[in-house]
Amino acid sequence: MARMGRPPAEFPTAGKRKRGQSWSVYFAWSGRVYGVAVGPVSEKDAETARQEVGLALRTRTWPAWAEQAAGVRRYLTDRYGEAPPAPETGDLLTVYGESLRSEVSASWARGSLAHLRELRDFVGHPLEAVTPAEAQLFLEHITETPGPFRRRKGKRSASTRNRALAACSRFFKWGVRTRRLSRNPFAEIRRLREPDVGEIVHLTAAERDMVLEAAGAEPDGIAAWLALYAGLRRGEVARATWADVSLERGRLTVPIAKTGRRRTVPLASALIERLSAVPESERTGRIVPWQEAMARWEWEASRLLLALQDACPDIPADRLRWNVFRHTFGSLLAQAGVSLDKISAWLGNSPAVCRRHYAGFTPRDRRDEAIDLLNGGTHGNDRDGQDGQDKATT
Repeated sequence: MARMGRPPAEFPTAGKRKRGQSWSVYFAWSGRVYGVAVGPVSEKDAETARQEVGLALRTRTWPAWAEQAAGVRRYLTDRYGEAPPAPETGDLLTVYGESLRSEVSASWARGSLAHLRELRDFVGHPLEAVTPAEAQLFLEHITETPGPFRRRKGKRSASTRNRALAACSRFFKWGVRTRRLSRNPFAEIRRLREPDVGEIVHLTAAERDMVLEAAGAEPDGIAAWLALYAGLRRGEVARATWADVSLERGRLTVPIAKTGRRRTVPLASALIERLSAVPESERTGRIVPWQEAMARWEWEASRLLLALQDACPDIPADRLRWNVFRHTFGSLLAQAGVSLDKISAWLGNSPAVCRRHYAGFTPRDRRDEAIDLLNGGTHGNDRDGQDGQDKATT
């Protein structure tokens, strides 16, 4: 009786193998071996990939991660005379950008994709072909140039270089995980040591007042007040609404913060006065008149900073940033003797982060009057009564 089964020449059998830490799937047809890189995945995932390739060899319906692989394209060309069109790099970035927006945020996607486009322009070829040597040269390029979107000259910081590393590494990890890319050329590169957090940049009280005076000439200048007098982040400034403000109680609620927890910030009298100057008929919707559509508010926030830099030429441009405004809020409070626990609660940072940032600004020679609560619930220092009690004891 003849043996039943499929002719091997018609339907190749897929196998898998591991070299180093990376798996691949291979199959043979007409005396030629074709391979598909799977990447550094678990053996279970490699077996799943082998089964997907084996099914595709019979149905000609290839999964997205393997369809554009060089080995598969060669096989389809050799056997059928045609292969699916190769995708543009921009298409790969588009798919990645959609996953970033859904998994992280739109603002992270914009910054991450900007670094990836700069990488593509730097190496001069598709991202799939980036080598570890080119990845290292690109990060060195980051710290030696001002960047494509900086109006003023000046090299980028180690923090920017680390953000570029994180953005690029995340993209290639995503590509390897989804089997669109074969390796991560940034895998062996380490972060640079960033400046000590004690060296954070902040404005003096005089410089703060100078910035606020310049902000008075801008239609959205109230944004600078919210950052300098309430410690709001740029995104929190953009989302702040009049419904979050209680001028009677002197409080501002931040319902959506970076940490995911809402917080309440007491309003300084100067900020209450500035908010009260807005006519009641206009106290609806967002406090700052930035447009939400197409994330235009980010452009408007940058435009305001540029206007403040032009209006305050005596202040270096790198000290007029939204994170500097927030650090100014915390630093000036610490210098005034406000407890770090209060500053932590108002900023929405953890106490540990707040201590690392602002402990160096707290006065060292100031006596903490809270100790006088031991006298019976009053901050007064009843020295006469204490002296008499000491004499009686003696």
